[in-house]
Amino acid sequence: MAIELRKTGISVVGDVPWGTHFCYFYETTQDLLDTLVPYFTAGLKYKEFCLWIISNSELLTVEDAKEALGQSLPDLERYLAEGSMEIVTHDEWFHKNGNAFDLHRVANQFTEKLHEALSRGYAGVRVNGSPAWLQKEDRKRFCEFEQQLDNLFPNQRVIASCTYPLACKGYEIFDVTRRHQFAIAKRCGQWEVVETPELKHAKAEIERLNEDLEQRVIERTRELAATNAELRKEITERKHAEDALQRSEDYLRLVINTIPTMAWSLRPDGVLDFVNQRWLDYTGLSFEKAIEEPTRTVHPEDLSRATEKWLVVKATSEAYEDEMRLERADGEYRWFLVRIAPLRDDQGNLVKRYGVAIDIEERKRAEEKLRQSESQLAEAQRMAHVGSWDYDLSTNKVRWSDELYRIFGLEPGTIEVAGDAMQFIHPDDRDLVFQTVTNAIKNREPYSFYYRVLRPDGDERVLHSRGFIVSDENGDPIKLAGATQDVTELKRAEEELKATSEQLRALSARLQSTREEEGRRIARELHDELGSALTSLRWGLDEIDSTLSTTATKGDANTMHRKIAALTTLVEGTVHTVRRISSELRPSILDDLGLVATLEWETHKYEARTGITSHFDSFVRDVHLTREQSTAVFRIFQEALTNVIRHAEATTVEITVKEQKGEFVLQVEDNGKGMKEADISGTESLGLLGMRERAHLIGGEVSITSAEGRGTVVAVRVPIAGRDLVRKMTR
Repeated sequence: MAIELRKTGISVVGDVPWGTHFCYFYETTQDLLDTLVPYFTAGLKYKEFCLWIISNSELLTVEDAKEALGQSLPDLERYLAEGSMEIVTHDEWFHKNGNAFDLHRVANQFTEKLHEALSRGYAGVRVNGSPAWLQKEDRKRFCEFEQQLDNLFPNQRVIASCTYPLACKGYEIFDVTRRHQFAIAKRCGQWEVVETPELKHAKAEIERLNEDLEQRVIERTRELAATNAELRKEITERKHAEDALQRSEDYLRLVINTIPTMAWSLRPDGVLDFVNQRWLDYTGLSFEKAIEEPTRTVHPEDLSRATEKWLVVKATSEAYEDEMRLERADGEYRWFLVRIAPLRDDQGNLVKRYGVAIDIEERKRAEEKLRQSESQLAEAQRMAHVGSWDYDLSTNKVRWSDELYRIFGLEPGTIEVAGDAMQFIHPDDRDLVFQTVTNAIKNREPYSFYYRVLRPDGDERVLHSRGFIVSDENGDPIKLAGATQDVTELKRAEEELKATSEQLRALSARLQSTREEEGRRIARELHDELGSALTSLRWGLDEIDSTLSTTATKGDANTMHRKIAALTTLVEGTVHTVRRISSELRPSILDDLGLVATLEWETHKYEARTGITSHFDSFVRDVHLTREQSTAVFRIFQEALTNVIRHAEATTVEITVKEQKGEFVLQVEDNGKGMKEADISGTESLGLLGMRERAHLIGGEVSITSAEGRGTVVAVRVPIAGRDLVRKMTR
């Protein structure tokens, strides 16, 4: 198995290979925790199953261990819940199910935990325990137990540490140290590393052998100095080269196994001869299986294309690059960028091929999302006739979306935008476009304006462009970006709507005028002719009543008197009705006494009719408005009072008349329940719409302010005749 180093989390130890079995001597419980907490934290971080055995020989409980580990690992409960770590007591491990201690059973428990962890996808097992209790009870069994563990761990994916208090006796420390690969201790704040006798002996033996070898070489050299000098030099150089090559290969293999990517090598004939540990971890294959079936993990849909491309590259000995999906151990396929590069000697001959596979799954997903977003954006721009653009101020490069080309009547990419776009802008609008963009950059402000373009086919289009400045971290502008919409049809529709609205307003004004004139005529005829006829009829009845008193018998006279009295009452009621209808059609007081007097008269009538307390205050004696203006203001006033009756539930109404800045101002304020904003600005109330339209036709305006529970204020503003009337009526 290739060498794989694991981080221990202990600074003095650093990285160690699988199978490491060492011991740690400590003085205090805090020393123990200061070492084991980072030790297990590193194990969990690098996907190792962690087993912490709290022995009776330690001044430590399971709760103490969890509390100390939890301070370093906020997610400790999650690790414990998912079974990534177990913290067990002395009895749970060494006397499982109440059984007596059995070193073979305990050793088997380690083996079972390892197999279980590997089957669950963990990289290996990290364990800590303290056999110090066994050392004190039975030194022989302790030595056998440690020896069995020392024989077990070097061949497994296990890192094991054994902890002992420094209170041990000297011979006990000796027994412990010689049963481990190395020992560490922390005394007076300083780390110390204790080498085993075997290791010291091996070093001494190597030194002795080196001395013997050197002596033999010296002696041999003396004997063959003249004849074998060149041969010894050649042998020495070859040996150094071979050693260097071996060290280089070992180091290279270690690096390849350690790098965070999948890597492999191929012989010059293209046969796979090595894959690193990362490849084996990802695919879940054994080294032998990976070498035997090199294309097994390639997605079936990608295999044919990748193989065909590889055969071409193999024949030319060039570099290979392709994207393909590779199967993970759990059956999921992920996208990888696969690269293979040739290694050549000084003469250019192919020595080896090296390959790597870089996971690009997230990039592929991002690219797919980007493609979908760009497609949706392009479709949205096409449907809305909106094109986007950006202008790089440093390079003077302008980029258009495809839809913006189509808005200009061009095929995408057919012009150099920065230099050729201005020719398509209407000559009368070119200065506007240039100045707007220049000022936006200078003032670092967004802009919005309309301009015209002339398409190559001669069609004139109206565009609406919006832009904004993009600045760097220093606030300096680096880019101008925005969107442009074809609003030709919208502008045409607006013009048509405006023309139609003007026609409707003119028609409405004509209808209002005609209705008022007709009302005036009918009122005059009712008053002059029908009123005169009824008056004459009243006089005739009086005359008949007088005649009957002298000519008829007493019984007939009484009967006729009663009939004439009834007819007289009917005539008087008809005369009153005629006068009321005539007044409603066109109150003569409006023409006789003017608008202000008419408004005050109408206020008194309103109070008498409805019982709502009404106050009228005027700060002007009269005002010079045209007949149309006076009539419109009076009708708006009537509608405002009607709304108070229908909707306001008010008890008082305040009416104010004044002149302000050349305008006649009428204000009607009630203390009713008020209105919602949606009702004020909505189109459901025909009364409010009618009031606003009447005001617009005479160059005035109606404003309505209200709040629920706080009453309503209706204000009418009309320019006094001869003062800005034309401006008001045309805006």
